[in-house]
Amino acid sequence: MVKVSIKNAIYLVLYSVPNTILSFGIIYIMNNVISGKEDFLKDYMGIVFASIVIYTYLLNIIFQKKINKYSFEILYENEKKIFDKILKTPLITIEKLGSQRFYTAIEDLRIFSSFPEVVTHSINSLLMLLLCLMYLFTLSVSGALVVIALITLIAVIYFFVISTMSQKVKNLRKYNEHYYKYVDDVIKGFKGFKLSANRRQNLMNNHLSPNRENAKELDFNINYVFLSINLISQYGLYLVIGAILFLLPEIGILKREDVISYVVILLFISGPINNLINMQNIYTRLTVANTRIRKFIKDFDTAEVFSSAQNLAPQAFNTLEFSNVRFNYENDSNEKTFAAGPINISIQKGETIFVIGGNGSGKSTFINILTGLYKPSQGEIILNDQTVNQYDTVQNLISAVFTDNHIFSHNYDDYLLEQNQDYQELLKVMKLDKVIVDDKEESARRPFSKGQSKRMSMIFALLENKPILVLDEWAADQDPHFRKYFYEVLIPKLKEEGKTIIAVTHDDAYFKHVDRIIKFDYGQIVKDFKMENELLNTESLW
Repeated sequence: MVKVSIKNAIYLVLYSVPNTILSFGIIYIMNNVISGKEDFLKDYMGIVFASIVIYTYLLNIIFQKKINKYSFEILYENEKKIFDKILKTPLITIEKLGSQRFYTAIEDLRIFSSFPEVVTHSINSLLMLLLCLMYLFTLSVSGALVVIALITLIAVIYFFVISTMSQKVKNLRKYNEHYYKYVDDVIKGFKGFKLSANRRQNLMNNHLSPNRENAKELDFNINYVFLSINLISQYGLYLVIGAILFLLPEIGILKREDVISYVVILLFISGPINNLINMQNIYTRLTVANTRIRKFIKDFDTAEVFSSAQNLAPQAFNTLEFSNVRFNYENDSNEKTFAAGPINISIQKGETIFVIGGNGSGKSTFINILTGLYKPSQGEIILNDQTVNQYDTVQNLISAVFTDNHIFSHNYDDYLLEQNQDYQELLKVMKLDKVIVDDKEESARRPFSKGQSKRMSMIFALLENKPILVLDEWAADQDPHFRKYFYEVLIPKLKEEGKTIIAVTHDDAYFKHVDRIIKFDYGQIVKDFKMENELLNTESLW
């Protein structure tokens, strides 16, 4: 998911090599001064030493600025890519996988904010470790081999323990994914929890608390193991130094005069070794996060139904037809759980159509296909006598207010509300001009009652100025007075303005105000009734 380009990889190396050599120069001077080498006891050597330290510091400051900028570019660009992936994903995929996957993907991505810095420290530490070990060989080949063998033994023990951590980190991520489901339930179902003490107790006692307790225990164990094995480097180093001080000189592998040099070098490389060990925790989490992000991308990387980048002007609309359109719901095992169709219908410009049917009859599936949220499994959609290949052209004709309408926190459309006469007129039409007293965006996007929220969503839909208006149970949340106003005044007004209206409804008392009624049952149109100035027998429809 997160890749370092060749250019940036070269940049990392070009920085790391001189930085490591300069850092090694510091330890080299220190070691020779401590050893009493005459060439390193000159007056100018202090100036050289200070210059190297200052230059190395400035080099690090400049590079850290660049690497941090690069790091945040990676993070924020990939956040935008994930949003783009979500927005291009079919609704059915979102419904299957759940919104919590989106939250955890963002959380996983945040781990990568430290990725370039970790890589840099790793390269620096490895190069420094290599140079210091080479320096040990110049002092004593046999001593260097023993020290490397001891360090390798400690490293093997460390990596053996660390290899058991990946699965535990994956399990912790699963706990957190379920946790986000509970968060989503509380936010969206807050009223339901407030209404039932038993439901609240079940959430806390049977779901949230066990989840958090298990996650806490696992998180503690993971961090405790990382902490414990990180101490291996510190105390393992003490053992190596002890071997240098007491064992190697006694068995003749290391000269006494080289002991101080060996100890100084080991103390110096303890920093790089600790860096490499401490970063294993991050590397493990990065590996798990990268695996999860790749799976997220793979799960959401379905064939895009329609491009989402087009913003075409609405074309002329005369007819929209469904020809043998079918849609199949499938579970995770690709087993069909519900099938809609075949649906055959022709919608004419200026028609007002009511869609009726019981729960699970296929009304919502039809609306989702009509608005392009579901891609038909079979059949053709024909616009103005031409088969539709890309549904953007149809979506660009449709404004919709769904039953679970949501007023966006910001204006993502092309129109403005300020000094917009159409907006002011619609506020009066929707009886909201006394509720919203100015034309500021924040006034239109504050919390409303459910009925007022639906009316605001209707205003936004009409401001899009598209020929087809789809309303899903819009009137269900209105008070009786405004419901009557909607059917007897608003719908005729919109029809007079040339709107084609397709509304899902159960209000049979107002069926007389419609041109046509379509009834769904078991995913199919079982009745298609045109009024044609006839009195409607509503009992015959149900």
